[in-house]
Amino acid sequence: MIDLKELTPDEIDRLCVHQLGQKPGQGHRVAVQLFRKRMDDIDGMTDLNRPFRELLKRRCTITRLVADRSEIAEDGTTKLLYRLGDGNSIEGVLIPGRGRLTLCISTQVGCASGCRFCLTGAGGLVRNLTPGEMVNQFFAAARFAGERPVTNIVLMGTGEPLGNYDAVIRFIRAATDRRGLGFSPKKVTLSTCGLAPMIERLADDNIAVSLAVSLNATTDAVRDRIMPVNKAYPIERLMQAVRYYGDKTGRSVTIEYVLFKGLNDSDSDATRLGELLQGIACMINILLFNPFPGSEFQRPDEERAYAFRNLLLRSGHVAVVRSSMGRDISAACGQLRAQAK
Repeated sequence: MIDLKELTPDEIDRLCVHQLGQKPGQGHRVAVQLFRKRMDDIDGMTDLNRPFRELLKRRCTITRLVADRSEIAEDGTTKLLYRLGDGNSIEGVLIPGRGRLTLCISTQVGCASGCRFCLTGAGGLVRNLTPGEMVNQFFAAARFAGERPVTNIVLMGTGEPLGNYDAVIRFIRAATDRRGLGFSPKKVTLSTCGLAPMIERLADDNIAVSLAVSLNATTDAVRDRIMPVNKAYPIERLMQAVRYYGDKTGRSVTIEYVLFKGLNDSDSDATRLGELLQGIACMINILLFNPFPGSEFQRPDEERAYAFRNLLLRSGHVAVVRSSMGRDISAACGQLRAQAK
């Protein structure tokens, strides 16, 4: 049986044409029922005639995922635990904002990147998620949110999205197709720790999505220490990929920079960061490290963060200090690590 949530709208249409003998376009009607109308049951797709529904039921199924557990922070951020069909668990986060509700989606069970400031990767990579498992996270979170619609999707949960490239791209295509989830590419953000060749592939494949790159250091010595990926793709190589992406796509990139007390938060770091990003169309998100038990790093105070930002502003960059929501329930950036019980 083929899970319809594993397919993009165009793939559903090809399935209906080549395997079910339908006219082109009929599969797109199925996709609209599935993605836009959130149908989890083929029998419920009453816009399709009964013989067509019976054909679909013989070859296809629709999987479902529910939030096994939820936890709500003081600021309204909600952390959701999903239990997968194989017994593994992943987490997602619903983040409220003024006029928006952002869903943070996981792309892998665990993570192979091993960033030392991130609890998510402490247990290593277990496996990649499928496109359907990513779609199901959206469906489950949307049901939990009720009448308040999810307005933004960020691929910033557990896992490195570009390490699960093919599945993530198929999810993005389903998310941004008007017959799929219907999101504008500007409302779907993919965050990477810096897999330089895959950033370039993203540009070459012309994938319509917003890109965020986690930089977090201005020297290879520091980035080697906190992000093992830097040993494969040092800062100069990463900046080459980011420039290539911007030149190829014409899109701006978000640079994520987590501040650690006494490690990467000096005035000199701010100056070097400004120089590294000179000529790159980007916005710099400054975040303060979110501590977790056993971490070797410390969180700087907000005064240091704003002083760091001001130096970037004076060098002509767009930079903002982002608040970390959901810290009291370990739902902020770098704190996700599913613990199913």
